[in-house]
Amino acid sequence: MSHQSVENNLQNQPQQSNYEKFEMIYKKIKHIFISIFVILTCSLIILLATTVFYFQSITKESDHISDHTLRLKLLNIAGTQDVDYDSQQILDEYNQSLNPLIVGPKSVNKSVIKALTSSEDSLFYRHNGILPKALIRAVWQDVFNSEYATGGSTITQQLVKNQVLTNEKTYNRKANELVLSMRTENILSKDEIIYTYLNIVPFGRDYNGSNISGISSASYSLFGKPPSDVNIAESAYLIGLLQSPYYYTPYQEDGNLKPDNQIQIGLNRQHYVLKRMLIEGKITQHEFHQAEKYNIKKHLMTK
Repeated sequence: MSHQSVENNLQNQPQQSNYEKFEMIYKKIKHIFISIFVILTCSLIILLATTVFYFQSITKESDHISDHTLRLKLLNIAGTQDVDYDSQQILDEYNQSLNPLIVGPKSVNKSVIKALTSSEDSLFYRHNGILPKALIRAVWQDVFNSEYATGGSTITQQLVKNQVLTNEKTYNRKANELVLSMRTENILSKDEIIYTYLNIVPFGRDYNGSNISGISSASYSLFGKPPSDVNIAESAYLIGLLQSPYYYTPYQEDGNLKPDNQIQIGLNRQHYVLKRMLIEGKITQHEFHQAEKYNIKKHLMTK
């Protein structure tokens, strides 16, 4: 072997050694990442399976309720013996009810529906009972104990909670609420859901200090008129009460009006509802400004 060949071999050996080291390190890193990926994938599958199993175990209550029973529970309103809840035309039953506090589409101003869907559930006519993004946000706020929780309930969920379940803040109740809300969307039409909701939801107190429920009772008790006659400003004020009826109500426990600074809290909520109606395109800029100028306090019923 020539002297030149020996030198070439000596030069190649370090290069080959470096390459082998690099390849060994690369393989180790590759194996580490593959192992991590496999572990994470398996963990995710186990977590998903556990979550599904747990969800099914806590929603057995929902599974035991038949569609017929669920429908009757959802529609049942106290003091409405003249309503045939087995009728497939429940809105007609509301419209024809002899009870003036039970109302259907013919007796409710459209501005009430616009105010409700704009501020409480802007996607009401498009979702299937639940809003995944809102649920994720609500869970996030709950986990991190957020001071400013925004909630994630749709109108359908609120109806289910009020009519079928309870107000307890547990994951068990929330899970059943989700299942029943999606079933409700298959049992009732959107209009049946929204008008039933308006007939049963609490609106705080009246000028006698009594608790009131239902849009008709609220309309008569606060403004002395049926819900078919309320204007945009009054509709926004009534719907604004729903978020926290006894906080926003203008009446004290004895029925007297609250001090101006406390009434203003409800008016601030009304302005928020009006703003949402404007943003959602439910009212014009002119209607918005006219409604803001309307003197709600002047038109409130008093003793």
